[in-house]
Amino acid sequence: MNKNKWIEYALSQGMESVEIYQSLSTQKEITWFSGQMDTFVSSHVLGTMIRGIVDGNMASMALEDTDDDKMEEVISSLIKQAKTVTTKEKDSLRKPEKTEEVVKEKEFVKPSMDQIKQTLELIEKKCLAYDPRVIQVSYLSFEEATGTREITNSYGVQVYDEDKMNAVGCSVAVSQNDEIKDDALVKVVYDLEKFDVDAYVKELCDKALSKLNATSLKSGSYPVIFEKDAMTSLFASFVGLFSGDLIFKGISPLKGKENTKIFSDKITIIDNPRNLEALTIANYDDEGCPTKEKVLVDKGVFSSMLHDTKSALRMHAESTGNGFKSGYASNVGVSPMNCYIQPGDKSLDELCQDMQEGLVITELAGLHAGIDFVTTNFSLQCSGYYVKSGKRDHSVSLITVAGNFLEMMNDVKAVANDLEWEYKQLVTPSIAFNACAISGE
Repeated sequence: MNKNKWIEYALSQGMESVEIYQSLSTQKEITWFSGQMDTFVSSHVLGTMIRGIVDGNMASMALEDTDDDKMEEVISSLIKQAKTVTTKEKDSLRKPEKTEEVVKEKEFVKPSMDQIKQTLELIEKKCLAYDPRVIQVSYLSFEEATGTREITNSYGVQVYDEDKMNAVGCSVAVSQNDEIKDDALVKVVYDLEKFDVDAYVKELCDKALSKLNATSLKSGSYPVIFEKDAMTSLFASFVGLFSGDLIFKGISPLKGKENTKIFSDKITIIDNPRNLEALTIANYDDEGCPTKEKVLVDKGVFSSMLHDTKSALRMHAESTGNGFKSGYASNVGVSPMNCYIQPGDKSLDELCQDMQEGLVITELAGLHAGIDFVTTNFSLQCSGYYVKSGKRDHSVSLITVAGNFLEMMNDVKAVANDLEWEYKQLVTPSIAFNACAISGE
């Protein structure tokens, strides 16, 4: 695809501006089952989207075939689409902006096929030998993935980002007294030769085994700690509260609350696509806008919202560099990246010691059906363990936790120090709350 040729032709046909977005993803995954390699899958996907503006109206088209002989047909179709748009709002593409790019210093070491096979074989053997209650390694894989994004437009924007990941993933099934439970664990691996297989197997198997012999709880109000993974799941369901698009539309209950206290002063929330501690960084969003660090909540005070170009124009603001796509063929929307709740000073064990007696929630289910985003009410199935005298006592399941997210985030007792990025782009540490409503027996 001759991008300059496409852009020049689009402009000659009456387009005010045009953008070509391309993403390339390559992936190699090896799965292992019952002592041997089960599958080997590789993929190489190049995706292209063209956006163009005519009379202030935007039209876009995703392409599989980017041969230059398709140029006239595609541009003609885009112009026709743009002329059918009836909205009074005008769209725009980004113009070049100066920025200092950041670069991750930590590099992935490419393993040999023999290294991968030996590691997967060792993980399977050690899982099955870890405890007689581990009855099966249900899934085991090693994945290498690379993704690139390139944005070129008629204003002279030409930006590029790349990210990589190597990861081990495994799930095990455990059984006792006719009860079967399972759990899974994914770990990013920078150097397979230095990967601690024993620590990985212990963490995975202990997680699965801890689910056995779980009991319910009597309904009531309990001191509750949301362990980091459960808290991350809940926070992810409500992070759209900070979207400038949803605030403008009145869908987010934070409309009109900027610079007011919305959470406990123990809560600070930061969004930073350039955070070098995260697995993936982005110097630019999917519109070519330079990214930057934003403090969304500063010690409980709602201090800033997230914008892409369109939501910023609507609210007479500047884009925060949060215009991202869910895939090359999707439209740009406001989205956080490398967003996190700032950790505190204490470990999860110390939070349990401080709580003395109460519930630690480690898993949430029903996140799509059990949440009302507008009111921030939620009612979710959950599981975890009960704490007595500051120590883990027994596993708990078949219960429901209910509450209001905004109210709950004003009832924070303490924030832990166990923030862990791994492969995620949105994370929180474990958080202790004074009380939550639990439905059980």
